[in-house]
Amino acid sequence: MSHDHHRHDHDKGFMANVRWLLKIRKFWQADTNRAIIDMVDPQPGESLLDIGAGMGPATVLAAARGAAVVAVEPSGLMRSICGVRRLFQRARSRITIEPGTAENLPVAGGSMDGLWTVNSIHHWVDLDLALAELARALAPGGRIVLMDEDFTHPDHPLHETHHDHEDEMTNVEVDEIATFLATLGFEASGHKTVVAGVPVKLIRATKST
Repeated sequence: MSHDHHRHDHDKGFMANVRWLLKIRKFWQADTNRAIIDMVDPQPGESLLDIGAGMGPATVLAAARGAAVVAVEPSGLMRSICGVRRLFQRARSRITIEPGTAENLPVAGGSMDGLWTVNSIHHWVDLDLALAELARALAPGGRIVLMDEDFTHPDHPLHETHHDHEDEMTNVEVDEIATFLATLGFEASGHKTVVAGVPVKLIRATKST
């Protein structure tokens, strides 16, 4: 095979990788992650928790604002990517990456000032257990922001490809989640809204002091 053929194959492979990376930009740095961090409003010196952190787009934003962030992610691949990303952050000393799930968080009780999750609630296996675990992790006055994109909404850009999988996922009912958090000692509200141009299910709650 000629040198030119080799180069051609390499270029094709390179472009395929670039296209894939562009496709996953929303995982890498989605506008929804910026929006949720604005809602969480991280303060310097706070301890925060990113549940289902993925590649860490929200984690790095919160750490850049001065908070110490524990990124919890069950996938080894995602943790690896998040770990590489952490190396390039000026705030890397404030980022910890841990294996774990919403039902089993790797943090001490009452140790977190706030927590959030983007697009992971529908993967939670035991919703009640997960919410009780969130309550355990938070200090009094701690805040929760839970956001799941609403793929059932016809205005969602991925409605056609994603809404059929709803029956395989945990159902996210904002009112029920807010009501359950209230029984755990939270002031909570849940509603469907639009964030960063995308229909979402949003639950916000604050733990009683």
